[in-house]
Amino acid sequence: MELQISSRVCQNVLITMVLLICFSAIFFTYYKPTVNWLKWPTFSRPDSCRDICINALKMSNQTEMVNITSITNLLTQAEPVTQTDPDTILLIWMWPFGQKFDLGSCGSLYSIHGCRLTDNRSQFNNSHGVLFHHRDIHGDLSNMPKLPRPLFQKWIWMNMESPSHSAQRSALNNLFNLTASYRLDSDILVPYGRISEETGGKTTYTVPHKNKLVCWIVSNWNSNHKRSQYYRQFKQHISIETYGRGFSKPISNEDYLDVVSSCKFYLSFENSIHKDYITEKLYNPLKLGTVPVALGPPRKNYEELIPGSAFIHVDDFSSPKELAEHLKVLDQNESLYRQYFTWREHFVASSTHFGLDHACRACDHIRRYKNYRAVNDLNGWYWG
Repeated sequence: MELQISSRVCQNVLITMVLLICFSAIFFTYYKPTVNWLKWPTFSRPDSCRDICINALKMSNQTEMVNITSITNLLTQAEPVTQTDPDTILLIWMWPFGQKFDLGSCGSLYSIHGCRLTDNRSQFNNSHGVLFHHRDIHGDLSNMPKLPRPLFQKWIWMNMESPSHSAQRSALNNLFNLTASYRLDSDILVPYGRISEETGGKTTYTVPHKNKLVCWIVSNWNSNHKRSQYYRQFKQHISIETYGRGFSKPISNEDYLDVVSSCKFYLSFENSIHKDYITEKLYNPLKLGTVPVALGPPRKNYEELIPGSAFIHVDDFSSPKELAEHLKVLDQNESLYRQYFTWREHFVASSTHFGLDHACRACDHIRRYKNYRAVNDLNGWYWG
């Protein structure tokens, strides 16, 4: 008797779980959010899922079990890709800021195969996807395609600038199928950099030689920026080596590498504060063996992308003076300072190749994910 009761309880628990999945499936099948704000896959066969769920609800006395594997398969968004599938063609409609890149590098750099990039607009009708860079789209859309869009074709909106530095245009609503940006809730996520596991296992990291305490390189100086205001207070309590056009001290790319790696701390101050807007100002110091001092979105946002022990956040301190005192302590205590590099035993940092990363990953995305997608309210999502 006890075994029967226990078995019935287990069955009821499993039935409850299946019903919860079914209700969620039905809800997300008929409620289509305008942006990809939930990390829940789109159903490629909604009718099949609906039928399974309805059948589960009709089970007499709940004595039958739905095949959970079949539901799991329905939740799988990516379609299998084989070597015999034809190449996926992605048309680069406009070079981002006019910067061209190697159209044949997806395989060698990212192990993305079966994708063919082109900038030949005569291939428009044959292209599975078209990539558009937001900052290069004219306000009147005069440089957008004039031909009707083929039904199978996906238009991808690409942008790496923050909302503060991107013009909002109402005409862009209901125009694109996919988004590719640094935003974590983009359809195609392309952050400014990545932290990846070391392929060879745990390693010993050697911190580069340091002869400077704090450095900052700025090209775009604006006294109204939060970073400028923080800097003015911060420099009263600690010595800061400054470079860049903002300080009338431009440096070359080669000098940039040498300067950043020679500093114990680098001011990774963003020019505007927005969700997920974490740029090369953070990833470059991480790559070059320098501890970033971050000013941008909250620490929690940073920790979605990089180890919390790899950087210092200005919000960790009550004032610029308190932060300055902390950096001075680390300067005098090598053991404490080196703790900021323990993550390098297991991970490496890399930067994004602007434009190429977007194109290769966008092509790979539309090759693998065949579901229909529409960005109805781009402005509300990005600028809202």
